[in-house]
Amino acid sequence: MAHVIETVSVLSSSPGTQRTLKVHRIGNIGARPKAYFQASLHANETPGLLIGHHLLSLALAADRAGKFKGELVIVPFANPIGLSDNVLGNQIGREALDGGGNYNRGWPDLSKGLDARLEGKLGADGDANIDAIRQALRDTLDALRPPTEVQSMQTELLKLAIDADFVVDSHTELVAIAGMVVAPWCEAMLDPFVAEIDPGLVHVTDTPTLFDGTCSKPWHDLRQTLGDRYPIPQGNVSVTIEMRGAADVSDELASCDANAIFRHLARIGVVEGEFDPHATWSGEKTPHEAISMMRSPVGGVIVYPYPLGTDVQAGDVIAEIVDPNADDPAHARTQIRARRPGRLYAAVSNRLVRPNDIVIKIAANDFARD
Repeated sequence: MAHVIETVSVLSSSPGTQRTLKVHRIGNIGARPKAYFQASLHANETPGLLIGHHLLSLALAADRAGKFKGELVIVPFANPIGLSDNVLGNQIGREALDGGGNYNRGWPDLSKGLDARLEGKLGADGDANIDAIRQALRDTLDALRPPTEVQSMQTELLKLAIDADFVVDSHTELVAIAGMVVAPWCEAMLDPFVAEIDPGLVHVTDTPTLFDGTCSKPWHDLRQTLGDRYPIPQGNVSVTIEMRGAADVSDELASCDANAIFRHLARIGVVEGEFDPHATWSGEKTPHEAISMMRSPVGGVIVYPYPLGTDVQAGDVIAEIVDPNADDPAHARTQIRARRPGRLYAAVSNRLVRPNDIVIKIAANDFARD
C-alpha cells in the first residue's frame, strides 16, 4: 500500500512561468484495476475540486486500512492554466485566454495509426491484447511533441489516464441538475456507475470528442477495424460527470458524490468496500439529438418560471426576457417556449442576457432510441 505524490511539469508558455499538475497515486501502484479521477478541466467548474478532496480522504483511509487491491490516480486540479484565468475577479477557465480554445476540445486522435503500431502484436488472448494496446497508446502519446502550453497539459493528462481501466472526468454546467455524458461504446458498462451517481439525466453521445472519449474511443475504433480478427475488449471505460452547477459547492454534496464514486471503485475491484450489486437507475437516457438548446431572441433580464429538473411540454413558457427599457411594463416581456417536450436541466448564471445567448437547455423525450 502506498500514497505517492508526483509533480508533472507542463510546457512553459513564457519566461518566468512554469505550471504543474499534482498527481496522487494511492493503493498498489501499477496494480489492476486502475482508476483515474480528475477535476476542473474547465477551471471555472469548482465542485469537482471539492469532490476530489473528499475522494482523496476516502482513498487514504482505505489505503491505511489495507483495503486497496488496485490503484487510484487523482489529479485534484486538471487545469492549472485555467485556474489562473481570472479577469477582473471573474474566473474564466473554460476557454484559454491565449486563443487556444475550449480546454476540453482539440484532443489528439489516438486511433490514427494505432492499428499499424499493433501490427504483429495482437493474438487470440484478449488480456494480452489489452496489454499490447495500452502500450501502443502510451507509445503514441510519448511520440507527441505538443507545441503549446495547453496541448502540453492535455498530453500529460492523457498519459496519466490512457492506461486506466476506469476514468472519471468531473465537470459542471453553469446552473444545472446533475448529469452525465456517456459514450455509446461504454454505455452498458457504466450502468452501475450511473445508478451510484443518480443523475437527473444521462446523455449518450460521441459528439464532440471530450477527454473521456479520447481515452476510450481507440478501443472502439480498433474493434471496428480489427475485431473480426482478434478479441479486443473495452480496456478503458470513461465517463464525464456533470455535477450540477458551478456554484453548487458544499461538503454535503461533494462528500455524497465522492462516496458514490468510491462505491463504484469497490464494485469494479479497485478497493474493498460496500456497494449495492443490484443498484439501478430509473431515468431515461438521451441521445445527442435530443438536446434542445434554447436561445434568447432579445436582450434583457431573464426569469425562469420553473425550477430545473421540471418536465415540460412543447409550447410551455420556460423563460421570459424582461426589457428594462420598455415604456410599458405590460409589454416588457418576451416569452421563450419549449420547442420539444422534456426535462429542463441547465440555465445561465448571468441573468442579464444578450440576443442569441443559449439561456436554457432541455433534454427532450420525444425520441426513440435504437
